[in-house]
Amino acid sequence: MTSTSELPTTEISPAPAQAALSETAKSTVSEPITTEPVTPELTAAERKKAKSRAANRAAVELLSETYPQTFSFAQPRPLKIGIQEDLVADGKLSQTKIKRGLASYVRAFGYLKSQTDAAPRINLLGEAEGAVTADEAAHAITKLPPPRKPRPSAKKRPTQAHNKPKQNTQPKGHKAEAKIEKAPSPFDGLNEGQRMASKLDLLLNKNKH
Repeated sequence: MTSTSELPTTEISPAPAQAALSETAKSTVSEPITTEPVTPELTAAERKKAKSRAANRAAVELLSETYPQTFSFAQPRPLKIGIQEDLVADGKLSQTKIKRGLASYVRAFGYLKSQTDAAPRINLLGEAEGAVTADEAAHAITKLPPPRKPRPSAKKRPTQAHNKPKQNTQPKGHKAEAKIEKAPSPFDGLNEGQRMASKLDLLLNKNKH
C-alpha cells in the first residue's frame, strides 16, 4: 500500500493566471474612453463679427463718456450736420474711434426714431443747431424694421341665427275671427212665418228619408 507521502505532487503554474490578468489589462486599455461632445469653436468670420461688435460698442461708450451732453443711449437726440468734423477738430478722440462710434450710434433704432420732422439737432455742447427736415425724417423711417402685425382676435361666433328676419305673422285674433265666420243661412231674408214653414218642410223631408 502506497502512503500519501509517496504520491507524486503536482504544482500549479502561475502562468495561466498571469496571462488572464494581462489579457484583461490589455482589453481595458484598448477600450475607447467616452467623453462629452465638444462644442465646435466659432468660425473665423463669426469671431471677426463678434470682435467688430464689441469694438463698435466700446467706441459708442467712449463718445457718451466724453460728450455726455450730446450722446446718450437712453434718450438719443438728432446730431447736427457735420458733427464728425467738430469731433475731429476737438481732438479728444482718434478719428478711428470717432468714425466707428458715430456709424454705430446713428444706426441704432433709438436714434432713428428720434429723427422726426422739425426735431432740433444738437452740437457738441448739447445746444440746438439745425433741425430735421421732412425728407430726413422719412428716410429714417425706412431704416426701421416694419411694425409687427397685431395678433388676430378670437373668432366670433356666427350671428346669422340671431339676425334672421322675423316672419310676418298675423295676430291670433284675426285667425280666430276668420274661423268663426258663419256660412250664409238659407233662412236669411224670410219673415218669422216663412222661416217656421221652411223649417217644418226640412223636418218632414228628413223624416221621409
